[in-house]
Amino acid sequence: MRRHIIAVVAAGLLLAGCSGESSDDTSSKPKSTPTTESAAETTPEEKPKLSEEWGPKLDTAGDKGEQGVCTEVGSPGCVKHITELTEVVYDVETAIEEANAKALYPRSMKHIEDVTDASEAYVAAECKGSTDNTLGDSACAGYAATLLLGPATLSMTLQTDEYSA
Repeated sequence: MRRHIIAVVAAGLLLAGCSGESSDDTSSKPKSTPTTESAAETTPEEKPKLSEEWGPKLDTAGDKGEQGVCTEVGSPGCVKHITELTEVVYDVETAIEEANAKALYPRSMKHIEDVTDASEAYVAAECKGSTDNTLGDSACAGYAATLLLGPATLSMTLQTDEYSA
């Protein structure tokens, strides 16, 4: 019983911030201000963690396609699949903008720009209807590969940006 009382008192003193200094000591020593410590502790919480919400969505989007759906980069199934993938990437861009967090996600924004460029190039090159193979060396295959990998890469890039911030 005595050990429990000592443990409870010790825990109480630790929680109360007892530092061994006398409470009667009113010398001119500056005390640490809680606002400095609190600001440092709350700053990471104030930064958005978009990877927590969007990582699973990006991963799920990448897993939705049937195996071999983009064997031909211009097939209707492939066009539909890469359109859905690209839309999720654009949704992440909107989330970053709405969180006013472009500066916190520079790599992610660059990756989104690369996906946007690939999407525009896919359309400009009239890849829809192309019978090029995904693993081929055609321009359409390159655009399709960027679009197919877009969500998975963005999921990792969001986390990299958050760890670097």
